[in-house]
Amino acid sequence: MRFDPEAWFLDRSTFGTLATVLVRPAKSDPSGLVVMCHGFGAPGSDLVGLFEDILYQLPADAPKPAFLFPEAPIDLEDEGMFGARAWWRLNMAQLMQMSATNSFDKMRDAVPEGIDEAREKLCNCIEQCREKHQWNNLPIVLGGFSQGAMLTVDTALRGTVGPIVGLLVFSGALLCESLWRKAALANPLSIPIVQSHGLSDQILPISTGRWLHSFLIDVGCVGQLTEFNGPHTIPSEATESTAKLLVRLLTAV
Repeated sequence: MRFDPEAWFLDRSTFGTLATVLVRPAKSDPSGLVVMCHGFGAPGSDLVGLFEDILYQLPADAPKPAFLFPEAPIDLEDEGMFGARAWWRLNMAQLMQMSATNSFDKMRDAVPEGIDEAREKLCNCIEQCREKHQWNNLPIVLGGFSQGAMLTVDTALRGTVGPIVGLLVFSGALLCESLWRKAALANPLSIPIVQSHGLSDQILPISTGRWLHSFLIDVGCVGQLTEFNGPHTIPSEATESTAKLLVRLLTAV
């Protein structure tokens, strides 16, 4: 599907406490809401370019979803990172130690301080967006990159927003394993996923993505992990798979 600027509105709004970019169809109601959460240290607009990448892969007659890109609540300027945002702060010294000793398995059951607040702010943002546009029953495809991918999984399992019909998990890692498994017993995730991870990822090694994939399959998700020859990024294979998933999910709505 080619981008037609007359067929889409781009709004910059604040929902709850989060600034957002919302891209929505101009001539029809959206078929779903795709929420994309950026990673640690990125600006709030970091993933907005994915809209055109995904749109290009959609057939011309495919249903058109709306795309919501929320900006993480924490400003990292005080850490010398101008324009950078975070969903929760990271212990950089601890991460460097894990990287040096290849001991990322310590992350698996770690519960980051601030993840609960981030999840609540994201849920409030999504709900207020839907209420404003009268999209209260619109199905949600929830996705993210890196730290945003981890928030995506946490929100799907422990959040208050729904219905979530699919997950997009790009360069994420397994966290909160005990809490997530407990949540999955009460809220099984029997939904399709698109997941990707770079084989040469120097920030979150491929092993962390494989642990996350095994967990997601264990709790009922369906989908493959795309391992690609590349670093900490989102490959074209992932946007292609995302477009295919959106067609399958949102045509059936």
